[in-house]
Amino acid sequence: MLNKWLKRIGLVMLVAATAIMAQAAQAKELRILAWQGYADDDWVKEFEKQTGADVSVVFIGTDDEIWAKIKGSEGKDFDLFAVNTAQLQRYIDAGLTTPYDLSKIPNLKEALPRFRDLTQVNGVMRDGKVYAIPLCFDSIGLIYDTDKVKPAPTSMEVLWDPKYKGKVLAYDNGEHNFSFTALTLGIQDPFHLTPEQMEQVKAKLIALKKNVLSFYTTADEALQIYQNNDVALIWANYGQQQVKAMTDAGAHVAYVNASEGALAWLDTWAMTSGVQDKDLAEQWVNFVLQKKIGQQLSERTGFGNTVVPAPSAGDKDKLVWLQMVEDPLKRSDMWNEIKAAP
Repeated sequence: MLNKWLKRIGLVMLVAATAIMAQAAQAKELRILAWQGYADDDWVKEFEKQTGADVSVVFIGTDDEIWAKIKGSEGKDFDLFAVNTAQLQRYIDAGLTTPYDLSKIPNLKEALPRFRDLTQVNGVMRDGKVYAIPLCFDSIGLIYDTDKVKPAPTSMEVLWDPKYKGKVLAYDNGEHNFSFTALTLGIQDPFHLTPEQMEQVKAKLIALKKNVLSFYTTADEALQIYQNNDVALIWANYGQQQVKAMTDAGAHVAYVNASEGALAWLDTWAMTSGVQDKDLAEQWVNFVLQKKIGQQLSERTGFGNTVVPAPSAGDKDKLVWLQMVEDPLKRSDMWNEIKAAP
């Protein structure tokens, strides 16, 4: 009788243990915070099928929103988040990130040459540890109307050409305008300008105003102005995404990255300090570094991806990755002075 009772207890315990293990397996979850286009439904479903995990994705619209959500929970509400290399630094400073084990991301070996060796990618490493894996990027180049601008330009200096007076669209943002103009002037570090360099750039931007038809803030606004006016050149803050929208609308345009260097942003996957399943998070990053997904990302968004060549930049294009600038408020104030200048 005692043996039967012990066997029955043992069986109950075995069933209970199995149920707990099954429940634990079912509870495997990956929590992602990302921009639209970085975790599409078909990719999520395929990853869930491969891993048996549940993936929840929250989409964001601004850098400030990312910071609020990650900092607000001290990294505990998400496992992975998409962040550009310039913004990443404050997350590392605040202890909100976890470094990667690159042996868990074999697809990185198939990345494009400029993204393969992470020691050569500015901003993704700190103290010998990798805190971010590059996902996608875009340059901030020059769009030109192929019917109106000949020969094809190679430098942003064309924006100051008197023959294009009243035919230039410029982006309404002091931070980026100071940086690209600094590059045009041959300044090596466009993100940390001296007071003398700031005045030099300011004078150059005031001169640019003579050619500017209008300033725009969104890609849709730029397209509308282009369609209703005689526009030859556009400083393309939205890069290939902007080109795609214009060509889809029938515009005869082409795109070039300036020979002096084109500003560019690089978005990455970073793991939070509160990551619950580090292996699962690294599996996702490895998963999205597949060539087919990189190709789909570029086709759907217009952005360049880090594994398959895309129009955003050729191998010989000089890209200058965005960094935090010396004084955003000062640049903003000076930009308002430039716009108000006669």
